[in-house]
Amino acid sequence: MIEVLFFSVLTVGVITDFLYKKIEKYKPIIISFSVALVLTLLCTHVLPELFSVENNQLGYYLLAGFVIQILLELLSKGIEHGHVHLHGEISNKELIVIFTGLSVHSFIEGMPINTFEEVGHNHSFIENGNSFSWIYLSTILIHKLPIAAVLIIFLNSIKLNLTKKFTLLIIFALSSPIGVYFGEYIINLDYFRNWSTNLLAISCGMLLHITTLLIFEDHHQSKGKVKNIITISAGIITGILIFST
Repeated sequence: MIEVLFFSVLTVGVITDFLYKKIEKYKPIIISFSVALVLTLLCTHVLPELFSVENNQLGYYLLAGFVIQILLELLSKGIEHGHVHLHGEISNKELIVIFTGLSVHSFIEGMPINTFEEVGHNHSFIENGNSFSWIYLSTILIHKLPIAAVLIIFLNSIKLNLTKKFTLLIIFALSSPIGVYFGEYIINLDYFRNWSTNLLAISCGMLLHITTLLIFEDHHQSKGKVKNIITISAGIITGILIFST
């Protein structure tokens, strides 16, 4: 599972570097479609599973995820949304700050992945035990893969050399797997033993902030509005069809 998370992100980054111009052209469609898929998975699988647990504190952790993401975007400048809010040249210090925000975001998302117990969801597309971890992993992958492409597009746009570019890509690809190991570690500590759903709620809050903000951003842009609506609708329908129970 962790290997899939690492190598898929790395592969998408390498492919994007080779097909830089083509992928950059279709970036808005890819981002909108993936965001709609993520939102569909959150609403139809992840959140219902999360709130099926008797824990009246989960709403607070969900809100904490919202706030954490807002704070992280002060560092990352919105690269998780598929674009960076910067103008002109960028210094090495600014690049490090942006990348730190993105990596911390990815690290936190990885923390819940291996902390779930088997759940009785009976999803027909999941083999070998129907683990809820695979549903959440699918959500994270659909979210992370376009970001890997956006990261490479951004690094190419600032003319970063090949060594630095792929070093940052590898670090980004490792950030979620490291989060997975850290999540497994802290969940075995006495204080955090029942934190599996809390970690999931924080991650869901972060993802909800990103997905809803992106959809509303697209909705309020007059240019390409119909195309955005069609793309988002296609993503929602695809998510329902592929991940239906």
